[in-house]
Amino acid sequence: MNGYQQIPPIEAFCSRVDVYWINRPGGGAVAVLPDGCTDLIYRSGAAGGRLFVSALIEKPVPIPGAESDWFVGVRFKPAMARAFLDVDPISLRDREVAARAIDAGFGALEERLLDCTSPAAAFTVLKHAADARLAQREDAGPPRRVQEAIAALARGGAVHTVARAAGLSERSLHRELVRWGGLAPKSLARILRMQRCLAALRTGRTPLALLALRLGYADQAHMTRELKALAGVTPREVVREAAVRNLQDAA
Repeated sequence: MNGYQQIPPIEAFCSRVDVYWINRPGGGAVAVLPDGCTDLIYRSGAAGGRLFVSALIEKPVPIPGAESDWFVGVRFKPAMARAFLDVDPISLRDREVAARAIDAGFGALEERLLDCTSPAAAFTVLKHAADARLAQREDAGPPRRVQEAIAALARGGAVHTVARAAGLSERSLHRELVRWGGLAPKSLARILRMQRCLAALRTGRTPLALLALRLGYADQAHMTRELKALAGVTPREVVREAAVRNLQDAA
């Protein structure tokens, strides 16, 4: 994405916020990949501006965009949006939700964002509002066992092992993760493994067959099928794109 920039949260918010981000004009159409996260996004374009909560997806979704469109957003970590956006994650499955339909306060925030004439100005307004909401709800969020279970899945833990470590049955873990994050444990585990796979492919030189085994795929073919289904690309395509980008950065 041209002009895309990520800004990490302050330490006090890092357990709840993944990143704040800004995407300046010129990005055009993009493909959004599943990550298990929920974003609060403001989009500005020729048709006006709108503040919305992102869809919870399990496959790549193309997002058309004009050259003049720009976006700013805050990305909450898996299972964190329910407490801070007052939204049931099930309502986000495969669809965006207008923020003002969730909370009247978001309507007022949208009005302030509509007055912003640049991505930088809108980013400042959105980040300030998100930070204030996070500070007001310092103790909100899912139970610690849910947070620890998600962290264990992100590290590659098997669902049955994660459930046992959390002192839950697999059925109870399923119920808790769906309630707080909108995704079943196995679905979330697939997505988080795909994200680890993309990161490894972009930064490492591990042979594909060995990488597949390290990430818990049955074999290289299984890794390829999963990456194609969840990210819309093959491992070799990711490696080639990363090599081209590295050459461009070095030029």
